[in-house]
Amino acid sequence: MIPQAFDTLRVHQQSGAWQPDLRLAERVSQEFGTPAFVYNANYLRSNFNALRQKLSPAIDLLYSLKANPNAAIVDCLRSCGAGAEVSSRAELHTAIRVGIDPKNIIFVGPAKCEDEIADSIRFGIFAIVAESAQELDEIQRQAEASGTKQAVNVMLRVNPDFKTSGSGLTMSGKPRQFGIDVEQVPDLREQLDMLSLVRVIGFHVYMGTRYLDAEPIIENTENILSLAERLAGDLGIEIEAVDVGGGFGVPYFDNEKMLDVPKLAKGVNAAVAQFRRSHPDTRVIIELGRYLSAGSGALLTSVRYVKESRGETFAIADGGTNLHMAAVGLGGFAKRSFPIVNLSRNSSGSPQETTLTGPLCTPSDTMARKTNLGEVTEGDIIGVLCSGAYGPSASPTGFLSHGYPNEVLVDGDDLHLVRAADSVNDIISAYRLPGDLPFPGDQNEFTISVRLSASDAHYGGGIVDGAHILGLFGDAVTGLAALQDGDESLLQSWDKVEFQRPARPGDFITVRARMTRKKRLRRYVEVEALRTVRALDTAKSTVEPVYPPERIAMATGLIVVPMPNRRSKSEEVIQ
Repeated sequence: MIPQAFDTLRVHQQSGAWQPDLRLAERVSQEFGTPAFVYNANYLRSNFNALRQKLSPAIDLLYSLKANPNAAIVDCLRSCGAGAEVSSRAELHTAIRVGIDPKNIIFVGPAKCEDEIADSIRFGIFAIVAESAQELDEIQRQAEASGTKQAVNVMLRVNPDFKTSGSGLTMSGKPRQFGIDVEQVPDLREQLDMLSLVRVIGFHVYMGTRYLDAEPIIENTENILSLAERLAGDLGIEIEAVDVGGGFGVPYFDNEKMLDVPKLAKGVNAAVAQFRRSHPDTRVIIELGRYLSAGSGALLTSVRYVKESRGETFAIADGGTNLHMAAVGLGGFAKRSFPIVNLSRNSSGSPQETTLTGPLCTPSDTMARKTNLGEVTEGDIIGVLCSGAYGPSASPTGFLSHGYPNEVLVDGDDLHLVRAADSVNDIISAYRLPGDLPFPGDQNEFTISVRLSASDAHYGGGIVDGAHILGLFGDAVTGLAALQDGDESLLQSWDKVEFQRPARPGDFITVRARMTRKKRLRRYVEVEALRTVRALDTAKSTVEPVYPPERIAMATGLIVVPMPNRRSKSEEVIQ
């Protein structure tokens, strides 16, 4: 049953996913082009709140960023009260950037690197989820290196000796790279006694994903809470937190039904209530990714060509499995299709069957085989629904160098570009030939600040000579070139120079140079001069701050890396 919270949204009946209308699809196509992923903020909020209202307040909900790491999605769910489960350094920084309280963040993953552990300690997240005995030692080393005097909160990920049916992908209960086998946990007690800066506060178990039946989820919750009690006794610790996983599924295919959330909530709430009678202060966590975000998104792709091949109709679109591998199953030829809708026409009653393919040079680039899209014509906009999770981030976007697509958030009537598509230059400029100049540094901005003296005045009239501002521009560009190319770049020309306000002796001027576009041999720069302090009288030293700073001049220019930028052995100077 579709929640009443979605009454104001157009929702696909079989899957419960948001379905864009033609007006919105055309707006996105005109403003941002296709292919593009579009996410609906109202759906995200409604979906989260509908679940939050049914689950016990004693259960904390964390969003798994692996499902969709776009900061706009994370921020939308943060505003509803979701914490974060992260599995990489970038995901951790995204969660921190959008303002999720570190005390509502856990870090999960079987191969955490030193920087990921160090950042988790530095940010003070709720817990690092350790997945091996060796990782416990690494957490101790990083804690010592950080200089902290406070022990780091750690949850142990456990691979249990029980399993349940009904998941689309089993993550535990058999030999796995994830977690510590339950029979090995008691043996950790001696090791933990020696790790002064590692404090085990509880346990994490993730049984599987894409559960569409409530019973296995309830059973998992009961078993995990019982297991946590037993393991806490084995290790001699108090249980402060238990993560019972999640894995709530969404129905992608015709033979699947939506998860019975009222039934699920009733069973899970009862299990948690019973557990908390003995452990009233223990934090119980459920982590969800796909369930929260999948239904909020759609891939919009436009049909470029329609053709017949030996009796079969093909619609060849501008986006395919390079952007949405999950829509056909990782590594497999399409056997079942995601909900796919021709947004440009009503397909009901049409006998036409069409195979929808993408732009790739492989027969596996098939989004749907012999599906009903109506009488498809070139220019039709096709919507692949349930695409808010495991879209471009879980797809081979580098294949054929088509690059990453635009991602757009619709919030009410507003459209926001929340990730820009890769340009051709973005793709090819990342490649290097042997002997190329060094990679540009991490900094792409350079700032200089100067107090203008009376000697800079033009003809004693109190106005600073424009040539002097141009000189400051050149100094900033030179500094930026030194950062980017080791002082080997040269300013070739100014494309545009504009003086917007006069500058006077005594003003404090900040000149900022930025890279705006990069090619292998060219660097486009954008430069601006800002007045941050104004001289009240050119003859006196009295000044006043300028809030906000005033832009007095701007320019764009072209930096050229001198040729040759590579040396052959024959060109090298013999000492």
